[in-house]
Amino acid sequence: MPPIHEQIFSRLPQAGGLRDHSASLFEAALESSYDSVLITDANLDNPTIVFVNQAFCIMTGYSSEEILGKTPAILQGERTDSRVTRALREALEAGKSFEARTVNYRKNGEPFHIEWRTSPVLDDNGQTTHYIAIQRDVTSQVRQVRRLKRLAEIDGLTRLFTRKAGQSGLDKEIVRTRKKHEPLSVIMLDIDHFKKINDEHGHSVGDNVIERVASIIDARVRGQDLAIRWGGEEFVVVLVDTALDGAERVARALRAMIASTSFPFQIKVTISAGVAELGEGETAASVIERADKAMYAAKEGGRDRVEIAPN
Repeated sequence: MPPIHEQIFSRLPQAGGLRDHSASLFEAALESSYDSVLITDANLDNPTIVFVNQAFCIMTGYSSEEILGKTPAILQGERTDSRVTRALREALEAGKSFEARTVNYRKNGEPFHIEWRTSPVLDDNGQTTHYIAIQRDVTSQVRQVRRLKRLAEIDGLTRLFTRKAGQSGLDKEIVRTRKKHEPLSVIMLDIDHFKKINDEHGHSVGDNVIERVASIIDARVRGQDLAIRWGGEEFVVVLVDTALDGAERVARALRAMIASTSFPFQIKVTISAGVAELGEGETAASVIERADKAMYAAKEGGRDRVEIAPN
């Protein structure tokens, strides 16, 4: 049995005339719906809007007088996913319903995310006479998901990437680097004698030291690079389009900047760093491991120094 809206709209006259009582009741139900409702004719090349309810007007900012007779394309813009609109057309041409999410635009130009389902309306002969779209503004849900994802990607203390997000970013950069035949280097650095700082001054001071070191790292790297809190007092910097000599200069600059920074209680803070350039065919885990070994060589060599990982 067809859905209820198809049963009702199959009773609509094809041209002019008064709707029957059932159709009037259905229109009243649509007007009272919390969801936006839009109905067009069956012309897929240039569909004309023939009905919108009050929820649609509230959601988009258009009055019914402004929108009736227009095409739904009036709601689209640069962020509307053309792949989704093509898939919509293909489904409707096949006589199927379609549901998806995309970005539309309000009358004032503000983009918003919608979730919607469009279905064909059939007459008694099974011919499509109209299309009905039930739409819902899901902008707040999309923003909440993005916010939660962002919180999962960003370390709460340092505002750098978390290790998980950083590993994912490094994997993507390696793929991109290989496609463009560009160099990529990694710096692994660790705060020297950090346990002693915590033991002598407490964890709040230790957190302050980590936070300030992170801010120095973040200020020194470029926007396309990745600054990552790898764990505890350990950090990783991924330098895109940067060969070993350039990465070494960055590491030495970071060492000097941190060593010359004033910290609470006149604590002397230094770092040890290891630098490695991605080798041909090398994995993310391997280049990180080489940078890590170079960092520990810097610690064994007296700390407050930079070591270069052998290829």
